[in-house]
Amino acid sequence: MTNKADSSHFLLALLLCVLAASPGCIPGTLPTDNVDQTRPITFRDLEHSVQWLKRSIYLIARGRLTVIDGKGVWQWTTLGTAFIAAPYRMITASHVIDNPETESEMAHHKTGDAYYLLRNDGESFHWRRFYPRLNQELFLYPQTDIAVIYLDEEFYKTGVPRLSKDDYLRIDTNFLPLGSSVGVLGYPLSHLEFDESNLSRPRVGDIFLRADAGFINTRYKTPTRYVYEFTMMFNPGNSGGPIFDLKTGKLVAVVNGYRAIPIKSDERMISDELAGKLKSYKEKAYIDVVHATYSVGTATVTQEFTQLLKTHEILK
Repeated sequence: MTNKADSSHFLLALLLCVLAASPGCIPGTLPTDNVDQTRPITFRDLEHSVQWLKRSIYLIARGRLTVIDGKGVWQWTTLGTAFIAAPYRMITASHVIDNPETESEMAHHKTGDAYYLLRNDGESFHWRRFYPRLNQELFLYPQTDIAVIYLDEEFYKTGVPRLSKDDYLRIDTNFLPLGSSVGVLGYPLSHLEFDESNLSRPRVGDIFLRADAGFINTRYKTPTRYVYEFTMMFNPGNSGGPIFDLKTGKLVAVVNGYRAIPIKSDERMISDELAGKLKSYKEKAYIDVVHATYSVGTATVTQEFTQLLKTHEILK
């Protein structure tokens, strides 16, 4: 979207706040009509569950103040998805916050880093910038690939309507059977930017919540965790997001990534024409490998996972 469109979106939010005459209304959320806020115990389908769960799903990005040409400049990188798992508690994947598989500096948490949480669910949007300190408001558990973030009271004071402390994903500690219907919510393929470099004006119109549904394809245990594989496709940015039971809306796993298994290998000859276009080659043949790809999530059923949640008062 262009800057003009982003500015229009921002002004629309401001105009709706004025028309609603709501005390404390601020740009950053769009007012919605008063509706029954009684949360269902069960859900009809993906659409029904998304209508309720989407309020708890956020894009998470990291900002770091760097010096360029003698001036302090905030550099931002979009990390993945996070979700509210209890009042004042948010969960994402540990590798979203600190990724051991890359040497990129922006893939690792540093003291002084800022974090941006942003929700754009199609009906309202909300953001919050904060500076969590490791082992005080931010806790990493790489063995189970889980990170816990503590939210403050200010997180709940912004927005019209304000986010209810009842807006969080309940957690299922049972191991679901094969074939169970599940859904996933997240902000894959998104990139956080700001209008005129103003950190109070994120380009919300460029951030899209995405949903998908599928089945539990298989399940197994590793030395450190229980794992589900799904018939859904995860994309960059899904990591850390919730996988939930379509019937109950309860969290059953956290998006971890995907697993690719070679299923077919063919040796193919390189034509003289193609070989002439290559800068260098040793053999006039290459191996074409086809992979079966499965989306993977860390299950919530392990004793370690349950104890971790109890430690942070997410589970009682």
